Amino acid sequence: MKPALVRYARLGAIALLIAGMLAYARRIPWAPAVATMRHASPGLLLLALCFHFVALTGKAGIWWTFLTPLGGPRFRTVGRGTLLGATLNSLFVGSSGEAGRVLLMSRLTGISSASVLATVVLERAVDLCGFLTTLAAAAFLFPTARALALGAAAALGVAIALATALRARSHRGGPRVPSYVASSSFVQRSRTYIQRVFLSTRTIATRRRLAIALALTLVDWCAELASYSIVARAAHFPIGVSGSLLALLAVNVGFLVRVTPGNVGVFELVYAAVAHSLGLSTEVAIGVGLMLHLVQDVPTALLGLTLGMRFFAPMRMGAVRARGIPAAQQPLIAIPTSTAPQTEQARGAFL
Repeated sequence: MKPALVRYARLGAIALLIAGMLAYARRIPWAPAVATMRHASPGLLLLALCFHFVALTGKAGIWWTFLTPLGGPRFRTVGRGTLLGATLNSLFVGSSGEAGRVLLMSRLTGISSASVLATVVLERAVDLCGFLTTLAAAAFLFPTARALALGAAAALGVAIALATALRARSHRGGPRVPSYVASSSFVQRSRTYIQRVFLSTRTIATRRRLAIALALTLVDWCAELASYSIVARAAHFPIGVSGSLLALLAVNVGFLVRVTPGNVGVFELVYAAVAHSLGLSTEVAIGVGLMLHLVQDVPTALLGLTLGMRFFAPMRMGAVRARGIPAAQQPLIAIPTSTAPQTEQARGAFL
């Protein structure tokens, strides 16, 4: 594609996004929304922000758990990378933060991007398990529709069946290491890269690490629920814990793809729809949704940009290396390519 055409397409997308944001801003009932935010309790809003950072710490812990067998960096560096990824997700559409985390961590540590991508894939999979668990809890603990309960049970059954099938497949024998012969075919290179990603996921995802990650993702979701509930309480919005749980699940249905930067607009509309279904004021709910964005995304973006800029300093690039492993000796994944006993021995090194 010609560079001029790409530039025009990019400008057109930006113009369309700005036009959509302006059209959305014109439809917001600003008077009740501003009044809701004006009478909110600052102390409770600060407490909600603290719980949001607890959730981000849980996400960082999951990622660090999967990066550790690759000789990953210290938890402090992983935490900064997680914060920067959340910042990119708040500023751009789609899952820009996930791609940014992969490129950043691969460049900082010298670990193969395929292995880093495998850790992000595992983290998102664990996050999905946390979402399904929270959905099941909402279906069985609160008076919701029967279809929601059945859907939650079916989703959990599918997740358990897939996990069991993948685990059984991994026990059939050592994973076949893909060939790394250079190829001019883009399709072949992409296929080899995807094979390397899945090989890394099967090697990293031991029972112990998955158990730790699942515990941390429950901390993440519970902290987010607490943040939602406290913001509503700060605004004197009687949605309750059950309503906040339903709102949390509703706004995270499309958590894999964000159609607007930080889901601005979509987030408020979904939150207002949940509040309306509970018989609450839609206009006040939009104000609470805006306040949730201000409490969670704005401080996260400011802190992420402040700490993230240190990653891009020319003198510091490459200074953070894998613990105890020189950059030239870092493997893609420590699995030999010869016999099956050697493969099993290499697997034990990651336990």
